[in-house]
Amino acid sequence: MTRRSFVYLALAALLTLVPTWRVLAQPFGSAPATPYVRPEFARLMQELRPAILAAATRHNRPEVSGMTDREFAVVIALLLYNEHFGWVEDELPPLRALTPLYQAVQVDVNLLGGNLSVWPSNLRPSVAEEILRREVPVRGGVIERPLVVSGSRIDLAAYADERARNAAITAEITRPELAVEYLAANLERGLYRAQYEGVPVTWHTLAAWHNQGIVAPADIRENPTARDYIRRTAAYVPVAEALIGDGYAALHDM
Repeated sequence: MTRRSFVYLALAALLTLVPTWRVLAQPFGSAPATPYVRPEFARLMQELRPAILAAATRHNRPEVSGMTDREFAVVIALLLYNEHFGWVEDELPPLRALTPLYQAVQVDVNLLGGNLSVWPSNLRPSVAEEILRREVPVRGGVIERPLVVSGSRIDLAAYADERARNAAITAEITRPELAVEYLAANLERGLYRAQYEGVPVTWHTLAAWHNQGIVAPADIRENPTARDYIRRTAAYVPVAEALIGDGYAALHDM
C-alpha cells in the first residue's frame, strides 16, 4: 500500500467514527433539510433504476414486508442514496471532494484481503459471504433461507484462502448492478429476521437491519447509531420516490 493510500485509509477510518454524544444529540425522526446527492451518483442511480426494480421483484416477500415491489424498490434506493454520504460530509461540504478517494482506498484494502464496507451499497465482504451462504443471523444462532444472488459467479468452495475470497467478493459488491442485487438480498434477509422475531416491517426496520443487523423496535430505540441512520435516511425518501415513482405515500406513513 502506498503512503498516500495509507493516509486516505486513515481519513476514511476517522470519518466513520461518530462520537456517541454526537449521535445522541440528533433528534430521532428528524432529518437533514437538504440531502446531498453527488451529480455523478445521481446519474448512476438513473442508470441503476431498472436493476433496482428487478432486484426488488426478486427479493421482496410481500407476505412478510407488506410492501409492493415498487415500495421495496424505493427502500433499496433510499439506502443507496443514504450510503453515499455520511453526516460529516453533510456538515462539512469541503470534505465531499475526499469521499471518492477514501471509498477507493477501502476497495483497494479489500482487494488485498480486507473486510471494510465498500460502496455503493456499503456492504462488508463478510456480510456478502453470509448472503451467498444463505445465512440469516438470529438471536442465538443462524437460520438458512432460500437466498439467491442473481448474477454472482462466486463459488465459495473454490476459495480456501480468506484473503482471496474477500477480494473476489469485493470485486462483485463494488460493481453497481451487483451491489444493488446484494443489497436487495440483504434486505430479504432482514425480512426473514423480522419474520423470525415476529416484528412488523417498515422501511425503518430494513434500514436498521442493513446498518446494525437489528429489526425489533425496542432494539432500534436503544441503539443510537440505528436511530441516527434512520434519521438521515428519512431525508432521501422524496429523492428515492422521484427515482422509482409510486410508493412514497405508503412509505411516508410508516
